[in-house]
Amino acid sequence: MERAARWGILPAYHGWQGDVVETPPEVERAILDSMGAAAGDPPPIRRPRLPKEPCCPAPERAWGWAVQLYALRSRDSWGVGDFADLRRFGRWSRKTGASVILLNPLGAQTPTLPYQPSPYFASTRRFRNLVYLRVEEVEGASSVDFADERSAALRLNDERLIDYDRVFQLKTGALEKIFRAAPRPAGLTSYVARQGRALGEFATFNAWCDVHGPAWRSWPADPGAPDPDRVAFHGWVQFHLDRQLARASRAIGLITDVPVGFASDGYDAWRWREYTAPGMRVGAPPDEFFRDGQDWGLPPLDPWKLSDAQWAPFIDAVRGAGRHAAGIRLDHVMGLFRLFWIPDGMTAAQGAYVRYPARVLLRLLARESRRAGAFVIGEDLGLVEPVVRRQLKEIGSLSYRLVWFEGSEPAAWPHDAVAALGTHDLPTIAGIWTRSEPEHRLHHLREKLVQLTHLPDDASPVDVAVAVYTHLAKGRPRMVLASMEDALGVHERPNVPGTIDEFPNWRLALPVTLEDIEHAGGVRRIAAEMKAAGR
Repeated sequence: MERAARWGILPAYHGWQGDVVETPPEVERAILDSMGAAAGDPPPIRRPRLPKEPCCPAPERAWGWAVQLYALRSRDSWGVGDFADLRRFGRWSRKTGASVILLNPLGAQTPTLPYQPSPYFASTRRFRNLVYLRVEEVEGASSVDFADERSAALRLNDERLIDYDRVFQLKTGALEKIFRAAPRPAGLTSYVARQGRALGEFATFNAWCDVHGPAWRSWPADPGAPDPDRVAFHGWVQFHLDRQLARASRAIGLITDVPVGFASDGYDAWRWREYTAPGMRVGAPPDEFFRDGQDWGLPPLDPWKLSDAQWAPFIDAVRGAGRHAAGIRLDHVMGLFRLFWIPDGMTAAQGAYVRYPARVLLRLLARESRRAGAFVIGEDLGLVEPVVRRQLKEIGSLSYRLVWFEGSEPAAWPHDAVAALGTHDLPTIAGIWTRSEPEHRLHHLREKLVQLTHLPDDASPVDVAVAVYTHLAKGRPRMVLASMEDALGVHERPNVPGTIDEFPNWRLALPVTLEDIEHAGGVRRIAAEMKAAGR
């Protein structure tokens, strides 16, 4: 027990019902073995010398939309929302008074089939996902015939369920044609130089995936010399993604999301393999919304090895998210303080918390925030210790306050916070109001909507959404984020944690096109209420 505590393993934690959950001895042993913990003390952590300066300040009385970019399709989309759609929606949103758009993580996936749909299980937190490119806007596209690919891709918009495999195949086929015609666009050389060694390694990793598949642990000991054309192609794709994201960021302030981790078979896991804890996965213990706990399948970074890596895995993720961003959202920000480790062969209910060097990570976060000129939002939800919110406040990070979680009125919520109804993992207003939410244990949340809005049972979900966001608009928090699903009366949430095949997680497009969203009553009414509240 004492040795486990010295290595940062918490002996117990308070469960969601207030009970004390003790860490089983077999879990302690598994985590200690994963860390390579000797009988003595852990190695010293070399802490960098960092100024005690806060994050870049957040705006006052701001509001914006929370959208899943893949779901935001226009009539010109290739089956999935892209950066051109984001640019158009950003321009329109700014005209209606919004100043920011919160996006799902944009991290790249391995270039293989089946194509991973989850933005929180990406190959890397540093580089971007190929599916978000607008092919027609890539330099050289006008000189290439990809009519067949485009025609097939546009037909994908007829189905609400996004076919990532087909999107990836069609976009890759068209992009390969453009690459052969225009492999050296203006600005590529300087972009490659600025990205340094990481881009070359990422492009090489992808070129090896083209040959050997994504499971790099099963690759040959010598994967061979990568095809130089494929390496160049993968770097070229990232250049165009960066260029198109930059254009979208000039239309409106973008808030980008930093996932808590990365896929076990992806580039980041390969790149940082010396610093991850083998035989462990990251998740969350049981709570009111997820009674069995959550197993995210992400490999944790070993807190005792981060200083050996010069903190690069964390810096790289934040710096990547901060590029072209007005704000940075850290998903599960409690992970800077402690992460819930689940040993292989055990369930989420059997895991244990492991401490991380929070003060160093927070100072690094503040430095990267100032470097990027981007404010910070920490997703401090779930089983959060008071010290987490206190130290986040010290560095100037915004907190989160959700209608689903709070018992008080938005007028009483903290000023340095983001107000919202829920997150991508939580039910929508329509799902709760109509009781179509598949998790019946959450239907009691309907009473929160009744108490907040005082609307009759036969009110439409969109009317309820407008009333809820009107209350949020008048509240104290600096920022309000309105969910596009709520504004359109969508019943399904983007993701149901803990499920794989039961629901189409991360694969549902919005039920109407971007062109129709611009005229949708709920969307326009919420924008008008934000303006009326002085946001």
